[in-house]
Amino acid sequence: MSEPTPEPTPDPTPTPEPPAQEPTTDWKAEARKWEARAKENKTALDDLTGRFTAVESEHGELAAKVQAFEAKEARAGLLAEVSKATGVPADLLRGETKEDLEAHAEVLKPLIKPSGPIIPGQERHPDKVPESEGRQTVKKLFGNN
Repeated sequence: MSEPTPEPTPDPTPTPEPPAQEPTTDWKAEARKWEARAKENKTALDDLTGRFTAVESEHGELAAKVQAFEAKEARAGLLAEVSKATGVPADLLRGETKEDLEAHAEVLKPLIKPSGPIIPGQERHPDKVPESEGRQTVKKLFGNN
């Protein structure tokens, strides 16, 4: 007895059909296109890098100027504070720290004499200065009353 041959079962996965004819790609043209884009991007990158470097250097210069102005302002405030506390003019004081300035002010303080005559009673009425005897005599002598 011969065995019957089994019938072939259909394959559940369909066989791929040969692809339709795809248009041929011009690889040289594509390469030129991407090369041109890369060159444009490189040019733009160089331009932006130049701008960034310029802005960064300007930022550094401006930051240095701000620091210098802040240091100058802090020193001026320190000088004013020590000058007010000691009575020594700020333009005479030398030193970098408050302690240096105060020590220099203490050295200068005995050397500074008040300028101009001291008129008694002027602190009470600065616009009404009492006349001295010599001035009254001169007025009487020349008749300027």
